[in-house]
Amino acid sequence: MPGLHSPKPQRYSPSDEPRITRTRDALEAGLWELLRDHELAEISVAALCRQAGVHRTTFYGHHRNIFDFAGSVYAGVVDRLGTVELDQRGTGRTIAEIGDLYVESIRQIVQHTKAEQRVYRALFHTETFLGILADQLNVRILLALHVWRAHNVPPPALDLDATAAFLGGAYASWFEQWVVSDDDDVEARLATLRYLLPCWWPRDGFPEA
Repeated sequence: MPGLHSPKPQRYSPSDEPRITRTRDALEAGLWELLRDHELAEISVAALCRQAGVHRTTFYGHHRNIFDFAGSVYAGVVDRLGTVELDQRGTGRTIAEIGDLYVESIRQIVQHTKAEQRVYRALFHTETFLGILADQLNVRILLALHVWRAHNVPPPALDLDATAAFLGGAYASWFEQWVVSDDDDVEARLATLRYLLPCWWPRDGFPEA
C-alpha cells in the first residue's frame, strides 16, 4: 500500500491486554503487506494468518471474515484521521480556528479514502461497512457538536445525539459516493459540504465552490 496515505497500525492504551494487542497489530501489519500486491477480495483468512503468524482460530474468535476485519481496521483509520485535538469546549480557540481544524481533518479523510480507493470500494460493497463507518463518524460529530455548543453555535433546543446520528449517516454516504466516483478533486469535494451542512454550522475553512 504505497504513498503518503498508507495507514499505520492502530495504537492501544496500556490497559489493553498485551497478547490481544500484539495479535491485532500483527494482523493489521499483515493486512497492509498483503494489500501491496493483492485486492482485498483475493486475500483469504488463511493467507492473512500465515502472514501475521496468527492461528485462524484466534482470528475467528473476533472476526467473521476478511471483510469484517478490514472494515474494522479501515474505519479505525478514518476515526483517527477525524480526531481533532481539542477539549470538549474548544478552549483557547476561536470559531474560525476550530472550523479550520475540522475541515483539515475531513480533508485528510477525503485524501486517504481516495488514495485507498480500491479497498474502500470493496468495503462499501459489503453489508456492514457503511454502518460501521457511520457509527465512528457519529462519535466524532457528537464531540464536535459539544465544542460548538460551548461556543453558542447550534440552536439551544437542538438534540445533539439525534443530530450526530443523522450527520454520521450522511457523512458516511457522502464518503461512499466520493469513493465510488472517478472524481479526484479533493477541494471541490470539500466545497460541496458548504451547502450540505446545517445552516448554523460554521463554514470557516471550507473551500468555495
